[in-house]
Amino acid sequence: MLGRAFLLVSVAFLALLAFAFYQDLSRPWAPIQEKYAAQHGQDFPIQVQQLFPKVQVNGQFVVERCITCHVPDIQKVGPQEAAKRLGPNHPAVISDAIFAKYGQETLMCRPAKAAASPSASASASASAKPSASAAPSSSAAPATAASPAASASPAAATAASCSDPKAQPFYVLDANGKVVNDPSTNKPVVAQLTGFIPKAYKGLGIDESGCIICHNGNRQATDQAGAHHNLVPSPFGVYDKAPQLYENNCAQCHGATGEGGKGPPLNDQNRLGFFNDDYYYRCIYLGNQGEDHLHTIMPAWGVNKLLPQPINDNVNLLVHWIRMWQQYTSLP
Repeated sequence: MLGRAFLLVSVAFLALLAFAFYQDLSRPWAPIQEKYAAQHGQDFPIQVQQLFPKVQVNGQFVVERCITCHVPDIQKVGPQEAAKRLGPNHPAVISDAIFAKYGQETLMCRPAKAAASPSASASASASAKPSASAAPSSSAAPATAASPAASASPAAATAASCSDPKAQPFYVLDANGKVVNDPSTNKPVVAQLTGFIPKAYKGLGIDESGCIICHNGNRQATDQAGAHHNLVPSPFGVYDKAPQLYENNCAQCHGATGEGGKGPPLNDQNRLGFFNDDYYYRCIYLGNQGEDHLHTIMPAWGVNKLLPQPINDNVNLLVHWIRMWQQYTSLP
């Protein structure tokens, strides 16, 4: 019996070793690095490269693998130049302005006229957008792009209050767009819409923090498809647009922070780690008309055109917003 178990373990080990050798020889990342070298110059070796951030999360350093393909010379060119090469919506440094807007403890804020009272909030929430600016630009000075001064709110005082996460809260709305009251206090339920940038990374450049803190994905993948699995392609854009969409359509059943209610929890780490984005897309688009949630109370948001247009884009937006709750430190 022990001999058979030893044989099975040996075979499994050899198979794993063979797979590792295959990956090392096939080098699927090499063409991407060669293309990068042709565009920016090759002053780096064509090989797997990993970034080890200088900060620890839960007592462990987080391994970042995105630089293997995307900015293999990031430690030479620095965060400012790397952000430019990555394209728009890639801030070079997680400055105070960016953290205030996208950090863990941040609540999105409304224009003053929308937050004057719960009743006013309910009527204006369907069309009101967060008063902070849309998304950081590709500029090397992200504080300028994301600063409260660039707010679209009607008054400078309102723009300044956007930095205070508790100054102008979102209210949870029901399916009819009315404010939901807590039955025990008869006061409006405030949506605690959290961000995704951990405190430990505040003030660091992407050469120290790594891409994974924003883009999620699978940092332990060994091929491109695996690395891009469950990727949030534009996290800053998602965080600007998705909170209002989620609050207006989902929070009344799934909870203001995805903790669940009439519907199942969406911030459950086991579910987020197990199901891919296609599953969540089907759940939202097909709802109780699809086999995943047949005969449940889940509306068919896409089939019945219950979401604003463009529906496909907004379904994907909600999928990416749900993915924000995934803990990358525990579930890569």
